[in-house]
Amino acid sequence: MNRNLRTAAPMVYAALVVGGFMISSKVGVGISVVGGMLLGALYATTNGDGRGGNSDR
Repeated sequence: MNRNLRTAAPMVYAALVVGGFMISSKVGVGISVVGGMLLGALYATTNGDGRGGNSDR
């Protein structure tokens, strides 16, 4: 499931950003900033390591 989340997240984020800019520029910027933070948190929590350690491969 982690792999599916990491694969789908950028596509969903891009669609939300485009939709936000279609509504207004303020909404688009807000979605970009908040969504970027949430996407970073998602990547940090689903690092795919499975061992709890740091995987700098």
